[in-house]
Amino acid sequence: MRPKTLPIKLLCLVLLLFCADLYAQDVTRGTKEFEFFAQGGHSVSGGRGDTSIFNAGMRVGFALFNLGPGSVEHEFEAIPVYYFAQPGKNAYGVSFTPFDIKYNFQRNSTRPMPFIELGGGVLFTNSDVPFGTNKVNFTPQAGVGVHIPFGGRGFHATLALKYVHVSNAGLSEPNPGLNSVQVRLGFGMFKK
Repeated sequence: MRPKTLPIKLLCLVLLLFCADLYAQDVTRGTKEFEFFAQGGHSVSGGRGDTSIFNAGMRVGFALFNLGPGSVEHEFEAIPVYYFAQPGKNAYGVSFTPFDIKYNFQRNSTRPMPFIELGGGVLFTNSDVPFGTNKVNFTPQAGVGVHIPFGGRGFHATLALKYVHVSNAGLSEPNPGLNSVQVRLGFGMFKK
């Protein structure tokens, strides 16, 4: 009986997609980034506790300039799916992050590209977050992560760890805030 070659061919194709560097693309001024992501985590000390968070959305980034060996990007996030499992009453919402500055520690998108980011946005929910406070909140945040290239042509997977603070900034009392650590998984591409 002849061994089947289909599994071997399929394995070769998968390896080619995940390991191929079809051409090097630098992330420099004018490069755009498009990414779909999902992230989630749990509250940490420093505010209301016992809350789990899940959100999903997309981000669009624009490389502004080179800085040292890396590049600086300005990014926008639209998050149409935001869910809080919290004491009192769970909440659903949407969020928009118009301010997110990211520094990529190198420019070659065919190699793993570590980054740091700092941003902030606004969150609207159907019930108070944290419970008993307000339906409108702000979301200052910071994160570290890495873009992992696959398939060439600027495609990447993103793995990031983010600290997100949710607070109504004094729009109502009380204002205990909610601090969370979240893990993000994203898939996107860099494009000139």
